[in-house]
Amino acid sequence: MARAQQGKALAAANPQPGWEIRKRHRDWMVIDPQGELVCITVYKCGAEEVVRRLNT
Repeated sequence: MARAQQGKALAAANPQPGWEIRKRHRDWMVIDPQGELVCITVYKCGAEEVVRRLNT
């Protein structure tokens, strides 16, 4: 239950619809709209920057 709530909170914080940023252990994963893993970053701000750059 707590994991589902965490996922909703992360989805709400995503900068672009369709892209997903998920926590994975100590890292952050960027998932594209088709559900494919794009990259893994150490910091959440890095994951957000990847999504921002992919959308420009």
